[in-house]
Amino acid sequence: MREQFSRFVGPVIDKVLGLRCTSFGYQYSEIVGSLSSVYFCGGDCVEDVTSHLMPHLSLHPTLRTCSSDTIPRGISELTTANTTYTSDTGKSYDFNTATKLNSLLVKALLSTGQLVAGASYDLDFDHQFIETEKYDAKMTYKKFTGYSPGVAVIGDLIVGIENRDGRSALGTLRLSKNANVRFHQQDTLERIFSNLESNDIHIKRARMDCGSCSR
Repeated sequence: MREQFSRFVGPVIDKVLGLRCTSFGYQYSEIVGSLSSVYFCGGDCVEDVTSHLMPHLSLHPTLRTCSSDTIPRGISELTTANTTYTSDTGKSYDFNTATKLNSLLVKALLSTGQLVAGASYDLDFDHQFIETEKYDAKMTYKKFTGYSPGVAVIGDLIVGIENRDGRSALGTLRLSKNANVRFHQQDTLERIFSNLESNDIHIKRARMDCGSCSR
């Protein structure tokens, strides 16, 4: 599985994200491949790479596996700045569009044959509420803290995802709430559709719930 990942997905990762280094460091494809090995081998956490998998993976003649310290450091380098929108009431909401990673997502699906260029598909879009107590989670209208990313799928394949959170005009954590699902949803949808179209993926029908019917 790791060999197939390196063959079909690795080159796409380095082409879209660019080379991370030109000498002896690890490329992004090797970092993502090392992380994927955890799941391919039934691991539970990133530390399993160093604790359990490295002695075996290091025996491969060509594939390089990085340590559990390098993986989160490399992934954190891919974070992007938020896009901030201000509502009519003066509240600011942060959207993380992750444009390059969403482009990589679609190109990887094309490279692995899970999507076919020139084909037409049905697309579903909704906001997925993920309950969590992480430090940057905000209160949702469902009365728990968490994330509420907008997610687009074709079948069971995620083809676009944008996280959205919020903060009060004063920036106080106590008043922070996630953005309403309708807030600037058109911008999110335009980015998702544009990304698909630029990769020659056509949408014949789009299905959304009432949260998308604001106008």
